[in-house]
Amino acid sequence: MSTSNTSQTTEFPTCNVCGSEFLILDLLIDHCKEQHKNMPYVCEYCGRAVKSLSNFKRHQLVHSGERPHVCQVCGDAFGQKDTLNFHMKRHAENTYYCEECKNSFKSEEEFERHKIIHAKEKVVV
Repeated sequence: MSTSNTSQTTEFPTCNVCGSEFLILDLLIDHCKEQHKNMPYVCEYCGRAVKSLSNFKRHQLVHSGERPHVCQVCGDAFGQKDTLNFHMKRHAENTYYCEECKNSFKSEEEFERHKIIHAKEKVVV
């Protein structure tokens, strides 16, 4: 019989304001509500405390997986509008767009080189 000596590190719920660690999430939530009254919104999934309701709602998208902000060019979806806006700058900078893989390119030469990849994928061996 063999035993493996693997070390596991347990991560405890940690306060994002002061760094305190807790054995269970409920204790962290109670701590944030009591000790950090200027951060009244506490996530029930991870214990993250935030000041404003809008930031709290934005944070909740991380846990829900909801992506309400959709790119009108390629259809990619994002949880935050800021991320979509950053993504849209890429489309504005790059004028050549690949419909197959949603990549975009600044030059026609670069785009033509890229299309060879898809042509090779379609060749049946």
